[in-house]
Amino acid sequence: MRYFEILTILAVVLIAAGPGDIVINEIMYNGPESGADNEWIELYNTTGSAITLDSSWGITDGEGTYLFEGIDIDADGFLTIMVNVHDSVPFPFTPDIDATLCGIGLSNSGEEINLLEGMVEIDGVDYDDDWGADGDGPSLERIDPLGPSNSEMNWGPSTPDGGTPGVENSIYSSGGDYPPDVTDIMNTPENPIDGDTVTVTANITDDGTITKAMCFFSVDDGPEDSLDMADDGAHGDGPAGDDIWGAMIDPQPVGSHVHYYLVVEDDSLYSDTSWTYAYFITSGDTVDGNVVVNEIMYNPASPMSDNYYEYIELFNRGSSSFNISNWIVKDDNDFNTFVIPAGTNLGPGNYIVLGVNPDSIEAHYGITDVLGPVDFNLNNTGDAVRLYNPLGTLMDYVHFSDAEPWPTEPDGNGPSLSLLNASFDNNDPASWEASSGVGTPGALNTSVEEKPARPEEFAMLQLSPNPFNSMTKLTFYLPGGARTTVEIFDISGRLISKIEPGYLPAGKQEIYLDFGDAGSGIYLVRLRCDNSESLERILLIK
Repeated sequence: MRYFEILTILAVVLIAAGPGDIVINEIMYNGPESGADNEWIELYNTTGSAITLDSSWGITDGEGTYLFEGIDIDADGFLTIMVNVHDSVPFPFTPDIDATLCGIGLSNSGEEINLLEGMVEIDGVDYDDDWGADGDGPSLERIDPLGPSNSEMNWGPSTPDGGTPGVENSIYSSGGDYPPDVTDIMNTPENPIDGDTVTVTANITDDGTITKAMCFFSVDDGPEDSLDMADDGAHGDGPAGDDIWGAMIDPQPVGSHVHYYLVVEDDSLYSDTSWTYAYFITSGDTVDGNVVVNEIMYNPASPMSDNYYEYIELFNRGSSSFNISNWIVKDDNDFNTFVIPAGTNLGPGNYIVLGVNPDSIEAHYGITDVLGPVDFNLNNTGDAVRLYNPLGTLMDYVHFSDAEPWPTEPDGNGPSLSLLNASFDNNDPASWEASSGVGTPGALNTSVEEKPARPEEFAMLQLSPNPFNSMTKLTFYLPGGARTTVEIFDISGRLISKIEPGYLPAGKQEIYLDFGDAGSGIYLVRLRCDNSESLERILLIK
């Protein structure tokens, strides 16, 4: 057992820039040449000093990433990045950087682009083709570099066809009034249990004053209730005045399904309404039944991108047969249900596949006996698969996401979400990976025979208690000896401390983290062991 104390001051400064110092300023995602995908991105330095983009900097669309190799952006300067070039149509200008081999592809229907330095997001844009410039010739230009990145009001089509790479945008203007910017919405704990108060937080900023921030929620699709959010240090929001707003939802009984969303308004009466998020209250115990959710295809890739190819696979990890007639499958919406037909038996070591369109799945994979049709689709940004017996007892559940720490490749890139080993806790992101190929419905998951069973597997990152008020314990397992580093970040992604215990032997490891005088709020703990790493959020409440 080892003990280390976390420093409560900024221990190491890694970044040379802060969020907003360099912005994504112009995007050509659907150029003027019909059928020619000459795509590029322009960055702009909003500061009065040159900034060096070294190898800790990267730009990504979530599928491909380009890492910079030491390039300066002058004060008030531009940097153009070529991400795709057509074979037969010459690129229209000479870019500063050729990133065509990194796998970035700008979708004509919309895409999220992020500029990162280490774990710090310097800027991010989630554009939509409704913002303009969708194949008519213009690029998509930012109006005010200091305005919000994800407000449609701050973007528009360039005046000239082909855009304005490397120079001031044709629709540039400054000092506009924009709606509030609401990001980093989360609930803590992420998987609450009976008795947990759930803190909902968000990063909320505006060019004026926030006059209203509210969290609307409902339990089991019942009547809607609301809570005022605040940035006063008393609502689970961390230090007062840090732009992290919070509200606290009272504990709910085991089995409750809570949906919530945020509504934020500023002094100009501009408002923003968030997506709806959800969490599920469990007993805190892993469901130990032998029928488990073993594989999920929630966002098939083209040409199978039609929802007809979605499927859920159940597996019997026990030694005897189960009659699962009239068992009920739900997603995160209690009104979305599929009842397994009468006479359905699941033998030991066998699989059952449920599909939106059984005929399509059987034809594509060459299998039979797919059950369905399941008349609901799984949400591509994250959803749940819940399995109940006919008496309404929860038999198994998985709440998955398309974002880390869950595997991200199953989100439209081809693979399914595949359980590493049927003995693992399948509600733990570390228990899953992307399948090889396009999934294995009705058959052994592609990686099962290659992965060790826990507790020998790395990435079992546990922090307990969480939330905590002073000290928490980090527990993890090493399959073999490894050099280990623990890094602590604040909610903005800034490194506040690094602990280097050095080489640790194989087996169970425990490190006590004492936060001393650190302020209340959400922190990130990253564990690195040789070439493996795991990340977890923790909530400090004082």
